[in-house]
Amino acid sequence: MRRKVWAGILTPVVVLGGLGAYAWADAEDLVPGVLTTAEDKLPPAPFLTAEPVAAVPPTAGPVTDLDGDAPMPPKATVDALAKKLRDDERTGESTNVSVLDYVTGEYLGGISATDSQVPASTTKLLTAAAGLHALGPDFTTTTEVTWDPATATLTLMAGGDLMLAAGEGHHGVGHEDELDEANGWAGLGDLAQLVRTELGDSAPATINVAVDDSAFPGPAWPEAWPEYARVNGYAAPVTGIAVNVARLEGDGYGPRHDDPSLAAANDFGKALTGVGFNVGDVNHGTNPADAAVVASVESAPLSLVTKYFLAVSDNTISEVVARVLALETGQAVNPSGAAAATIAQLRDMGVDTKGLALFDGAGFSENNRIAPSQLTSTLVKARTDPNNVDLVNFMALGGLEGTVEERYEGTSAAGYVRAKTGSLTGVTTLAGIVTTADGRVLAFATMADGMPYGQSRPMGAIDDFVTALADCGCQ
Repeated sequence: MRRKVWAGILTPVVVLGGLGAYAWADAEDLVPGVLTTAEDKLPPAPFLTAEPVAAVPPTAGPVTDLDGDAPMPPKATVDALAKKLRDDERTGESTNVSVLDYVTGEYLGGISATDSQVPASTTKLLTAAAGLHALGPDFTTTTEVTWDPATATLTLMAGGDLMLAAGEGHHGVGHEDELDEANGWAGLGDLAQLVRTELGDSAPATINVAVDDSAFPGPAWPEAWPEYARVNGYAAPVTGIAVNVARLEGDGYGPRHDDPSLAAANDFGKALTGVGFNVGDVNHGTNPADAAVVASVESAPLSLVTKYFLAVSDNTISEVVARVLALETGQAVNPSGAAAATIAQLRDMGVDTKGLALFDGAGFSENNRIAPSQLTSTLVKARTDPNNVDLVNFMALGGLEGTVEERYEGTSAAGYVRAKTGSLTGVTTLAGIVTTADGRVLAFATMADGMPYGQSRPMGAIDDFVTALADCGCQ
């Protein structure tokens, strides 16, 4: 019965490998990450994988074929499982749980479900839902180039795309089955070619390049974000424009540019040189009011951007999505404006936002406060929201991909859980949907803060709880 229910949510996934070796190296403390076989020495990243998984993702179509007649688990059963999780020696008294029926929204059980606590990266679920609700899955950001003949300056305008390619973008071609399909969708090389065509032979012998990121005034690095995140490359400054999320090289964790905007301008200068321009100065600048737009490219659609930052828990991209939401809804383009925009959209969806406090869109801030019931309510409300109908499909699939690829392996929950992870020092959270053995889809959120240092023990307890829900043939 359960397989029928999931047929409308996912298709079989083929994992191509690679992350297993990284996870082993992570556990042996040979590379950055949160898994370990030794005592933790550094604060963990608020996500569990260092790089996107090379996998063929599930079909991201509307959630259909849900069996509304499948038996619901009794409240007493769910309450008992929640209490067992809190009583587990691997968790503690601040472990709170909410479980709702995904179809009806009925509260099926939990413990302290409305108590707000530190959410870590499950914050990204709220950012995703709010952004999709307001802007729609087809929304794109625009990166423009303007031309000022008086100063022979091309100005690169920050529009919110932090995943530009340094050269030509792939526009999805050949990347359709990748979790990071949105990365490199459009490129600075595309802009350079367009500029070459527009200016033609009328271009002066030497042109200058400026980058204007005034639409994203910042602070680029939220005050609530810890400094270790910058040092370890867990996030980049959010300046409104960047190449490959401001990484100096490669994917995943690693050093980032201190000034992503200027780094993008330098890459643009190289792309212009490649199409025959002689480039002079490259600096920050302000776009002249009378400058003409001579080139523009569109980012990947928000649906793919959301899939990316939920599946691999990218902090920088979730933060810029929150700020783009603020920009598009008339709020200040800074962390507080982004928080106000997110909360307003959740409220418009029908989520009870009492006690909800946000200081970033990624979940790095230890000042964030979200109740488990707000996470489950967001998932349930999203199901009937036309702009959010695919939200659950953008979360990683347990035992198969993203931040939960190494979890649920060998259990009955593998392939039947879609979830968003969260981990900070002393905080372990998980929210998503799971299908019971009876074929009922449940929305769940488990949140534990005030934990001892380290993630493996509370994660194990939470996974046991979710697996027990998956095993439930308990009508």
